[in-house]
Amino acid sequence: MTSETNDGGTMTAVTPATGPGTYNDRVRLGWITAALLAVLTLIEYAVAINVENPLILLLPFVLAKGALIMDFFMHIRKLKTGGDH
Repeated sequence: MTSETNDGGTMTAVTPATGPGTYNDRVRLGWITAALLAVLTLIEYAVAINVENPLILLLPFVLAKGALIMDFFMHIRKLKTGGDH
């Protein structure tokens, strides 16, 4: 992200319109993450209501959802690589 000075002399943030990591890319990734979480939740629900003891079958879904949440919403990957928030 860069900054520009407008006619009033104040600084405004400018985000690049194209390229990796743009605002549109981040929004698209957010929607993909939300869709994946929704699909995993629906599968969890189906397993939970159709299986008598679903704990073992649900663990992979719980771990996958936790990984998605930690990566996208909590930015765990950026802590390892030293990236910005």
